[in-house]
Amino acid sequence: MSLDIGALYRRYRNELLHHLQRIVQCPDTAQDLLQESYVILSRSAAAGAIEHPRGFLYRIAGNLAMDHLRHNKIVDAHRAAWSAREAELFPDAEAQLSDQQWRALLHQAIAELPPRCRDAFILHKLHGSGYREIAKLLDISESAVEKHIIKGLAHCRKRLGVHFNRPYHEV
Repeated sequence: MSLDIGALYRRYRNELLHHLQRIVQCPDTAQDLLQESYVILSRSAAAGAIEHPRGFLYRIAGNLAMDHLRHNKIVDAHRAAWSAREAELFPDAEAQLSDQQWRALLHQAIAELPPRCRDAFILHKLHGSGYREIAKLLDISESAVEKHIIKGLAHCRKRLGVHFNRPYHEV
């Protein structure tokens, strides 16, 4: 027995369209998925008998709707990731100016430190050197390194105020 696809379309079109609209929340997408469901039904009917065409149609339509939603979720995640990356790669002029001003203030604050303090601070905060390494390089004790870094931090906090907590690696 051959399926009359046209009769099935007329009979179930509206209820299936309504069902799809509830799932995908878009009338145009629901219409596209409805058409695709009937195309798949037609191909499947040509390949073999379908005992419950309404249930088969609903399963096809539901699967297509879920595939559509999964695809959109992935696209949205990639779009959000790209937007974040784009903002990172191409900051707006105001953000660039703010970063430049912050860097200038930080450089100025660091330049105001006494030489040994400045060296210890730069080695630790900007280059990531440990206290022991700095102590060897500057030929001072680890305790002195710690005191220089604390002094440098206090000075920078005082000079930069609320802007102090930006990461040092941006310098």
